Amino acid sequence: MTRTSNHLLPFRSDDLRIPALMFLLAAPLFAATSPQDATPREAPAPRIVSTLAMDPESPREIVGWWSDGRSLIEVARDGRYRRWNDLDRFDRPSDVGRWHRENHAVFWLNSYLLPAPPPRRVALWLRDDVLMADVARLKKPFIHSATPPRVPSDELVGRWRGPGGELRLDPDLTYTWSRGGTVDAPIAITSQRGRWRLLADGRLLIEPFAVNQRPMIRVAILDEANRIVELASDSGGLRLQPPPPRPVANPEPPAREAAEEPGDRRPSES
Repeated sequence: MTRTSNHLLPFRSDDLRIPALMFLLAAPLFAATSPQDATPREAPAPRIVSTLAMDPESPREIVGWWSDGRSLIEVARDGRYRRWNDLDRFDRPSDVGRWHRENHAVFWLNSYLLPAPPPRRVALWLRDDVLMADVARLKKPFIHSATPPRVPSDELVGRWRGPGGELRLDPDLTYTWSRGGTVDAPIAITSQRGRWRLLADGRLLIEPFAVNQRPMIRVAILDEANRIVELASDSGGLRLQPPPPRPVANPEPPAREAAEEPGDRRPSES
């Protein structure tokens, strides 16, 4: 079987070299004498893409929250990341791991899941000066935000006070309750700590850390929109307190009243 090759075979006789050289010499002559009335091809118009280039010398901040409208990724400052299949960061994350930045336009997500999936490449770009990201194996682009999207559980985080004591629901889904006033019973629980969670059907789940204790928050009162507006313990109800005002970095001094000139004083009536 003979093998074919894309390489030219060497000439084996001097008789074949002369016609080949004559052909090579005649080719430029034929090209020079070709008719010039052929219509020249028009160069295609350049494609202009309007984009905002990111400055490598000033990388954009990527720490914060990334969402595609259906799922959520938290990129923490300590190098951790968490990912949810929905927008509720109070749910259990579907993926956790660490991230590292390659350059101003790329960072990577390395999952802790086992078996470990391949790292996800996250490519950064700008749209109307808004930082966007294309995450590997995910279809829609993600938008960066310094704050997470609000969900129903956000409405419960804070301090609840009333005759039923004081309850603090923290963002890490832990709670601390303390009884208010004096206790007449010889044996009574004066404080309790545990976990809380707002279920999908709107019910509030309270689980004490101590397995031998019952939850001290027993009743949740809803309004017309099925939002929890009051909680109740055995001692009474509790309502969410408004957050304290934010401190002002450089408060302005109170305005002083203009001093009266001596000529502006009116004589007192006798």
